[in-house]
Amino acid sequence: MKFKCVGRIAYRLIAFLLILSCDNIVQKATSDYFPFTEGNWWRYVSNNDTILVEVEPADTILQRECVPISYGGAATYLVKDDEAISEYVKIIYNFSGTDYTVIENFIMRIELPLINGNSYRDSLIDSLNISGQWIRAKCQINGVVSNTDYIDTLYSGDVYKIAIATCQNLISPDTSIIDSTYVEEYYAPNIGLIRFVNTEGDYSLMEYEVQ
Repeated sequence: MKFKCVGRIAYRLIAFLLILSCDNIVQKATSDYFPFTEGNWWRYVSNNDTILVEVEPADTILQRECVPISYGGAATYLVKDDEAISEYVKIIYNFSGTDYTVIENFIMRIELPLINGNSYRDSLIDSLNISGQWIRAKCQINGVVSNTDYIDTLYSGDVYKIAIATCQNLISPDTSIIDSTYVEEYYAPNIGLIRFVNTEGDYSLMEYEVQ
């Protein structure tokens, strides 16, 4: 009789934990870490510098509907689906005053869903023959996702830190141009980007409006 009682308690405990786990999965699935609705905006501050980030009306590039995100007036074009947040990339080579497009495509910027400890990589590689000379280009993104609890008292739900390293390389017969950037971005559910750190400074969310 005692064994039956213990068995029932263990069964109920396991069922309860499974329900909690399922609820947590559903909550994460329904939480929007990237609310790219037109009109949403966020304002960030770092020392005396402020940056306004705004979601602009949708556009179409390479037959894909994308969302322009304006960072202080400079737009980044993103596509959001179930597997990734992808960014539009265009690498141009200028020869004798004429621009030639070597790479034009979308590259995975953030892999979805957000999973603690996940690392990912994506790249674009292409070449173009201009006046008998091969011009080569490569764009590569490396990312690492991790949980962070440094601001749990301010935001409910899991806050994720995403470290993103981007490298663009343009190689011609006489030169090689490398452009590398690194940024750390922090995302909270149903708010979006709440902090980012780059070479310009450490920017924290000051105010926002999300529909």
